[in-house]
Amino acid sequence: MNTGAQIIGTVQDEIILEVREEKANDATAILQETMIEAGKAYLSKVPVEVEVTIGETWAEKSTKPASAS
Repeated sequence: MNTGAQIIGTVQDEIILEVREEKANDATAILQETMIEAGKAYLSKVPVEVEVTIGETWAEKSTKPASAS
């Protein structure tokens, strides 16, 4: 699925995407699954937990949890 999302930044263990609002939940699901699979592949002995949030700006990232897809 092409969401048109673009990675615009990373901060420590965070990945910041820019995506159209109508595609945000789709991009969230793809990013979450990708991060979990990468964690399993590279950190096989460590549990992988992923939290995804949606906001208008990076500063708002913690105010709107992503809805479940």
